[in-house]
Formats: sequence, structure tokens, C-alpha cells
Amino acid sequence: MRTVLALALLGLAAPSPPAAPAQEKPKLPDEVPPRFGLPYRPKAYPQATPKQALDSVVEAADRGEVSYLVAHLLDPAFVDARVADRGRQYEPAVEAELAKVRDFQRKNPADVPAEARLPDDPARFQARVAADARARAFAQLVRDAGAKFADDPESLKDLRRFARGGTFPDPAAPDLAAKVGLPDLKDRAVFLKKIGDRWFVENKQAEDKIEEKK
Repeated sequence: MRTVLALALLGLAAPSPPAAPAQEKPKLPDEVPPRFGLPYRPKAYPQATPKQALDSVVEAADRGEVSYLVAHLLDPAFVDARVADRGRQYEPAVEAELAKVRDFQRKNPADVPAEARLPDDPARFQARVAADARARAFAQLVRDAGAKFADDPESLKDLRRFARGGTFPDPAAPDLAAKVGLPDLKDRAVFLKKIGDRWFVENKQAEDKIEEKK
């Protein structure tokens, strides 16, 4: 059976999905913290319903705002797991690069203001390494998604079809998960999950839902 995994359409599918995070309490728009340096923009990209969330994914892709799409519209547990995994792979190279910069700063203290220097404290230096590796990993994840859209325009076309003609659940229903299907595609679907008061595109395959119902 052919299935559609929404994140696979973006070229971001993982070998195995991470565990679902605990449900968050609803937050006001100004209380939602930035992710990867990107502020939450609920007016431009609403997520109050599954339809809004999927429409926002398509809109962000059409506008070329793939970084916002990855940071705020995809399942945050999935994105964080991918960034953490890739960040760990980048850490040795990042550490070597920053160590060279720190050595230069130590030898040339007059060239760099004290507040701009890399920390000498080992724990703080490693924290900086991890943060820079994480930022690099997120940037690569965004590039991967952007490349997927550029190399495979059918992936975005498919998402548009689901957003425009898909069968969405009742917005008033208290469900925490949603399956979006198309009348003419019985074996394909896009899944979303609700965290707090927002909906996110989920890393979920149709078979997973079938297993949960057994």
C-alpha cells in the first residue's frame, strides 16, 4: 500500500519518529518563544485548526519561508530530534573551528573586545560548541527542505491538493490528532497533531494509525 508521510514530502523523514512530547498548556501569541531565533508569527501563519496549519505550511513554502516552516509548523519533537542528532555529528568540526578562533583571541587580546571573546571556561566553551552545532544543523535541515521543494515540485503540489481539497475533521472536535485525506486517494493521507492550542504537521504514516486502532 502506498502511503504519504507529510514530512517525507519535504524530504525530512526520519528512520523512526521520536516519542510524543507532553501536552503543553495553551500560550498567548506573545508567550510562544522563538525557535531557532525565529519569532512566532500567528497572524501570517495561523495554526488554530488542522486546516489552518496545513494552509500555513503551503503558504510558507510558496513564500520561500522554509526556515519558519521547519521551526514552527512541523512537529517540534521531530525537528528537535533531527537537529540534535545532526548537531552531534557537527560538534567535532565546530569544536575544532572554535578552538582555533579561541587560540587566536588568546594570542591577540587587543584585537577582540572581552565581551566578544569565546569563553575559556571548559563548560561554557562546550555549551557554545553545542549551540553553534545546533544552529548549523537547523540551517542544514532548512536547506534540505528547500532543496526538496526545488528538486521535486510535485511534493508541494501534493500538499496543496491536501490543503485545498482534503477532508478535515470538525474544528470544534476535541481531538489531538487529525488525518487529512482526499476522496480520490484512499491510501494516502497527511497527519497533524495538536500541542497546546496549535496544530503541527506530524511525522506519521498511515500504518501507524491503523496499528493504534487495533
